[in-house]
Amino acid sequence: MSAEKALDKKTEKPGTLWLTGRIQSTQQVGTDKENFPIIETILTTPAQDPYSHPNKYCIMSRSKLGNKEDDLTIEVEVQCRPWKDNKGRWHYPHYLWTI
Repeated sequence: MSAEKALDKKTEKPGTLWLTGRIQSTQQVGTDKENFPIIETILTTPAQDPYSHPNKYCIMSRSKLGNKEDDLTIEVEVQCRPWKDNKGRWHYPHYLWTI
């Protein structure tokens, strides 16, 4: 799917976003309860201008999204997995998961 088609989608659900970029790396980082793989893909998006750094996103999925240097356009869901540290403070990291 082209980036233009992805950006034209009006059916975007709350808590989701479309990303277009190039895969920088991909690796299996674990397995879920059913022993299915959890794959981490680092996606680099183009910089906004010559003076900006490109953004990098870590996308979690149950299957490989592509190989290094592949271009990718994908809809992801933002998820939060709160956890409490040993001092009793709550942390709310956000994860991007494939839909």
